[in-house]
Formats: sequence, C-alpha cells, structure tokens
Amino acid sequence: MDANGDLTILNGKLTILVAFGHGGELDKTQLKKFIGSETIAERWNKPIEVEQTEGVAVIVAGSEKITCITNIFTDVFAAGVSILRTEIEIRDRILFNDILVALHSNTIIVEGLDFQAFAVKKISDIREKLNPGKSMSYYPNLKKYTLLRLKDFTPKLDEKGLKEQYGEIITRFLSGETSIRALHKKEITEKLGNDLSYYDEDLFLASTEGVLIFGCEDYIKELRELLELAISLLLLFQIYDRKIDAEISNAFEAIKKLSSSRYYFLTQAPRKLEKSLFKVSEIGLVILDDIEDLMNPHKVTQDWYYQTAYQKMLNTLRVNDFGKVVEHKINSLQELYNTAREFSTEQMNLLLEVVVVVLILWEVVRPFLFP
Repeated sequence: MDANGDLTILNGKLTILVAFGHGGELDKTQLKKFIGSETIAERWNKPIEVEQTEGVAVIVAGSEKITCITNIFTDVFAAGVSILRTEIEIRDRILFNDILVALHSNTIIVEGLDFQAFAVKKISDIREKLNPGKSMSYYPNLKKYTLLRLKDFTPKLDEKGLKEQYGEIITRFLSGETSIRALHKKEITEKLGNDLSYYDEDLFLASTEGVLIFGCEDYIKELRELLELAISLLLLFQIYDRKIDAEISNAFEAIKKLSSSRYYFLTQAPRKLEKSLFKVSEIGLVILDDIEDLMNPHKVTQDWYYQTAYQKMLNTLRVNDFGKVVEHKINSLQELYNTAREFSTEQMNLLLEVVVVVLILWEVVRPFLFP
C-alpha cells in the first residue's frame, strides 16, 4: 500500500484533556458534598463525570477552517485533580498537519474563545462550583494532553501503513511540536513503538504529549480513563512538590535561626518547623492512604491487559519519578526536624544543668546570706 499525498482526516475525534488542581487544600469535605460519598467510594480509581455541555468548535489552520460539534466534560478525581475534557467531532475533511498547526498556534476556537482562554474560563467556573465562595490559591500550572482518533481518512492504510508512510508526521504530533527540524530515525522508532493497543490491527500510540488512536473500538473508554488517572497523578505529585518546597523553605529558615540563637527553643522557630512538618506529613499520609493504591495497577484493575497498559502509561509520563522526588523531600524534611529536635534537646539539657548548678549553689550560699 502506497501513500499518495497528505494524510487527510475525513472522520475522527480530537480530544483535549486539561488537568488542573481543584482542591486548594487536602480537605475532601466539599468534594464529597458536591459529588457524594457513595460515588467517590465507587469510582475512587476512575474519573467522576460531574458536568457535560455541548458547544461548537472551529479548527483554523491558515486559510483552512472547519466547524465541529463539541462535547465538553468535567472529570473529577477524588485525589485532588480535575480534568477538562473537550471532545471535538471532526466530520469535514482536514489535513492531519493542519490539526497540528491549529493545536500549536492556539487557533482552535471553542464557544467563541481560543482554546487557552476557553480552558482558563471553564476551569475557573469549575473551581468555583467545587469550592463555592472560598478564596484560595491554586497550583497555577495545567497539564495539557491531546488525543487524536482516526476513524475515516485517506489514503486508506492499516496501522502498519500509517507507521511506514506517515511515521514522521505522527512522531511530530506525539512529540508535541510542529518545528521543521529533522527527526532522528531512533526518535521515530521509539515513538511509533510505544503502542498500547490490544489487537495488532489497532493503534494506541502514547507519548508524554498525546495519543494517536486507530481502532480500539471496544476498549477506548477504558484506556482513556486509565490515561486520565495517570495524568492526574502526574499533576498531583507536581502540586505536592510545590507545596513541600514552600514548607522546606520555612523549615530552612527555622534551622538558620537555630544556628544563630542560643535560646532556640524559646523562640517561635520550633513551632514553625513543627507546623511545616505537620503540613508535609499530611501530604505523606494522603499518599500512603490513597495515592499508593492508585499507583498500583493490580489495585486499579483486575484485567491483565489494562494493568499492563496502565503501568506503561505511568512509565511514559514518568509519574513514578515525580513520586520519588516528593517522597525524598518528605523524608528530608523529617530529617531536618529530627536534627532540630536534637539541638533543642541539647539546649534544654544544658539549661537544666545550669539550673541544677544554680540551685545547688543557692543551697550552699543561702545560710551565709540569711543566717
């Protein structure tokens, strides 16, 4: 089978996932009120769909423009991350390359706004619903991930033909770039080799930026939910990392006061250090209670294939690497606290020794002062 001309999509779906922190704090009380405890208990390892609306999207690339029906979903994870899921139904002819251009030039218009502005507005509305009337600072960074599903396209190729004839442009999509740099053969091979599909005739090519899908009709929803979970965990660890960094700075300031004060234990520094340790320990307990189960494919699903696919998703997104960084920082802060406790104990013991000596001297000299 030979490819003639550009890869052109006649029917497909472009899904843009935007993960964002929704909790502000680690308290789940409001989330349980909004979603319901029973739902959270039932779908603790899956996205909980809390909102769906319909809209219109326009994909613009140069002089090319198509209008698409769009479904917009809000998927919430109990762990503390939500995902704005925008599914754009492609029914008109459009070049694969034009979609890449539109994605990276921010010329996908949803409900009259460019996608970036639309996502920011929508996320603000969702956060207000999850935390009504509360003023809190949220993790500013968003994690964007793109899924492109090919249903009908030209030239007519199977999954092998797509890789052979259009491997370079597919790699550019999976790499999240539109630059004209020459791609190394090894890079193309690596990207095209990360196929998580079950059947040989399907394609579920995953990367750190997106997924190209062909086929997978019977199990696409399950794969998408597992992918959302992996993305959510990645962002969650990044949020925790930011929170812990702030507390480590506070702890370091307390340690500095320890080295400059002879009466460290009488200052506010120990209390500040304990407060930082408490906040970080709270994160550690959440990881121990909830997140470790979500990181275990055998607890998330009983199906062998989904276990394997989920583990590959975690590895592809490097979720475990971020988790190890967070764990290391928690342990380091605990060590700082233990060091401070040792200094504080030494100072306290020294003071007690001085007090004992003073009392002994007082007993010796008192008869002479008050005969």
